[in-house]
Amino acid sequence: MKQWFVVQTNPKEEGIAAVVLRQAGVGTYQPFMQKYVYHARKKTLKRYPLFPNYLFVQVAPVEEELHKIRWSRGVRRILLDNYQPVAIEEAFIQGLHTLEEEGAGIIKKPVDFVPGEVVRVKSGPMKDLYGIFEAWGSDEGRVRILVEMVNNRAKVIMHSSLIEKA
Repeated sequence: MKQWFVVQTNPKEEGIAAVVLRQAGVGTYQPFMQKYVYHARKKTLKRYPLFPNYLFVQVAPVEEELHKIRWSRGVRRILLDNYQPVAIEEAFIQGLHTLEEEGAGIIKKPVDFVPGEVVRVKSGPMKDLYGIFEAWGSDEGRVRILVEMVNNRAKVIMHSSLIEKA
């Protein structure tokens, strides 16, 4: 049975690794986000990986398949825990797919948030926590929120698609 795993790639070689892995018959997934880049007084919308230097791969957890991934061009390593590859739940990947713009593979900023507004984390390890929206991150895809944890407020930076207005 095939499972999803996280692969770390060499810097800026996510695309090369994805192509090589797909040619080897390995299923890959890499979500993207868009941000505006200013160059020579022109504003251009460019596509960037949501998780730079990482890919999700779907293979059967047998040594032959994992060996194929480890030695592919552009791949640095498979993320391990106690010398075993860490499987990612299918629900996490499906959750990312639902946040995508129809078929483009790009996760967009769903709504505009105002500083001081109460927000709820929709998914991930902090699911169902409430926080206060503080500011947009440097690339307009990520946000900074304040989360109340054990009598202390912690600043958390995450992608805007993971939060919603409370």
